[in-house]
Order: sequence, then C-alpha cells, then structure tokens
Amino acid sequence: MTSPATDRLRSLASTVYVVEQAKVLYTKASKSACTTMLWTIIELDGLDPASLPFATRPSVMRSQVVHDASIHPVPTIDKVSPELRHEALTSDEWMRLAIIRDPYARLYSAWESRILLDNPGQWQSFPQPDLVRIDGRIDVTESFRTFVATMVEHRGIWQADPHFAQQVHVLALDEIDYTDLVTTSQLNLLFERLSERVGRPITARKSNEGLSIKPEQAYDAATAALVEQLYDLDLERLGFAPRTFADAPQLLLSDVATRSLDMVHDRNRRIVELSDHLRSLPAS
Repeated sequence: MTSPATDRLRSLASTVYVVEQAKVLYTKASKSACTTMLWTIIELDGLDPASLPFATRPSVMRSQVVHDASIHPVPTIDKVSPELRHEALTSDEWMRLAIIRDPYARLYSAWESRILLDNPGQWQSFPQPDLVRIDGRIDVTESFRTFVATMVEHRGIWQADPHFAQQVHVLALDEIDYTDLVTTSQLNLLFERLSERVGRPITARKSNEGLSIKPEQAYDAATAALVEQLYDLDLERLGFAPRTFADAPQLLLSDVATRSLDMVHDRNRRIVELSDHLRSLPAS
C-alpha cells in the first residue's frame, strides 16, 4: 500500500503546470519531450492551440514561445489558489506526471541543440571546448566526446542549467508524489491514456527533431562512463540501466552543413556583441 500523497513542494514553481480540467499536474524536464508536452497540456485543458496568439508565429519560434510560462495558457503551480495547489499535489483523482529520458540520449540531445546548433542561452558563457574540425569539417563524434570530458571538469556550472541537470533534480523527485513517470519511449501509450482521460483524441506534436543523428553515433565506452558519473542519480532512481556502446565511426558534417553552422554561430556572436554594446551605452 502506497503512502498518501503530500503537499511538500518547495523548490519548483514555473516548471510545474496545473491542468485543472483534466486533473493533471505536469512537471517539465528539459530535453525530455517537454515541447511536445507543453503543447499537449493546452489541449488537455480544453483549449485549441491554433487559436492562441503565439501559435501563429513562424514554426521556428513556436517551440521556443510555448516554453514561456508567463504566456502559457495553462497556469503553473505558483499561479493557482492554495486550495487547487493542495488538491493537485495530494488528491488520488489527479495524475502527477513527468516524462523522463534515457540520460545518454538526453545529454546528446542537449549538446546538439544548445552547443552544436548554437541555440542562444546562458550555456554560451560556460567553459567548453571548441568544436573539433577535420580538414575544416565539424567532427560531431569527437566534438561531443571532448565536450563531455570538459563538462565533468565543470560539472557544477553545467548541471546548474536545466538542460544539463539531472532529471531527479529538475523534477523535484523528493517533493512531488508522482503517479506517473513515463519514459519517452512510452509516449504513445501515454497519449492513449490521456485521450481516455479527457474523452477525446489527444495527439502528440513532434518538435525539435534536431539533425537526426542517433546518440549511438557519438558515444564510446569512455564517454559513456563519464555520463554515468554525471547522471548517477538518474540511473539509480529512474530505472535506467548503464548502457554499453560500440566504438562509432567518425561522423563528419558535410562541407555545406559545416558552412551553414558556421554562419549560425557567427550570426549569434554578432547578436551578443550588439546586445553587449547597447547595454554599455549611457541611459538617455
């Protein structure tokens, strides 16, 4: 017999969404299908995503805007009444849900989207190696492995960011009595259950597909061992087993892809420089 759920949440606020109509509490974990789920909870709350103002922006912006809790139509737990908060955290009628992801795949995905593709953010100022190049082309495999080694050295900095943090921390596993911790490989079954829960079809929106590079193409045994250090609690408490990787062949981006990424990186550097310059100007 399980113990009754309690209201002891303290460390999270703007990443815990309260879907009152469906009686679902959802906690966001970055790089674990969170974009898909943020669109999903809009539907669960009986809203039409297409009718929302930010849904009409270009698709390249859509996945970013939906992460802004200040404009998301489903309230976070710090925005609801104390009574609703207590109900969501303790009632047997509520589903308390989080999506979890294999740590090896999640770290590669975070590195690809934040570092390789140069998605702007605080991580740009974190200690990190340059991308490895062979005859001018970006070596994805060696770049990732070199990054992981550097991340271990500066673990405190990198894992303070939610994209690179352990999932047990960003989900406040000791503060929320989850009814459902669903792996990304089980999303289809979850959506069937959610559809039954609200009595209408709920379909997953796929987002952030990346470069379609499989994590197995980036790992070797040494890098996998480092990930086991970085994500020891995720492996211990979320049920993910250590994985064995065969040495993958070198993965070089094409000349065209390398030039395209270089253009993105250069553009972002110029934007940062311009922003720094504007902040340095005296107030008028």
